[in-house]
Amino acid sequence: MQADVSSVETRVPMLIVRWKPGKIHVSQNGIKTWCGSLVPDTATRTVPTVDWHLHTNCYNCAYRLWPQHAPTGYLRPADGKDFPIPKACPHGRRARGCVRCTPRAAQNWPCPNGCTDPVDHDPLHRYTKCTVFPPRQPTEPDGRCIGRCESTEKVVHRANPGMHFDLADSAAMTCYHCGEAVCVGCQTNPVDSVLMFCDTCP
Repeated sequence: MQADVSSVETRVPMLIVRWKPGKIHVSQNGIKTWCGSLVPDTATRTVPTVDWHLHTNCYNCAYRLWPQHAPTGYLRPADGKDFPIPKACPHGRRARGCVRCTPRAAQNWPCPNGCTDPVDHDPLHRYTKCTVFPPRQPTEPDGRCIGRCESTEKVVHRANPGMHFDLADSAAMTCYHCGEAVCVGCQTNPVDSVLMFCDTCP
């Protein structure tokens, strides 16, 4: 997943306000914070600054500011512990999750499919860019496979030997070709719904 990094910046000065130990909010008018709290008369207010992102540690303020006032080159905080607001790496990601900045994070490397760039094996994506997806077989008018069903997990692993994929649970329970439910045991026989075993599986 691509990190939520701002590419267009609107430089609007904001007030940094504080009235409780440890919590630093952002306000545009000094009356109400971006997270919706009324600013008490006892609050400390800074002079307006465009660098509000360097001071706040209020997740709700940052979350609401981000769509229109996100600072260029920074990443939207993921939660209330993601402060100071993190800078993006040169590739627009968190440095720890970027396979260009930290190549050892690449999955399936060196690539058994012949890739020459570890960025094609970004661990934030379920599939690598070089993943082979075989053609789907024809289906009956009722939507079921004409031939034998086969789970997405079986098809993908067979087409990409030596590759590891962090697949969703549904990949073992649905047919790659027709998309209908298959037995969770053999992953080939059709069943009426997911999480069911066919008659031939114990």
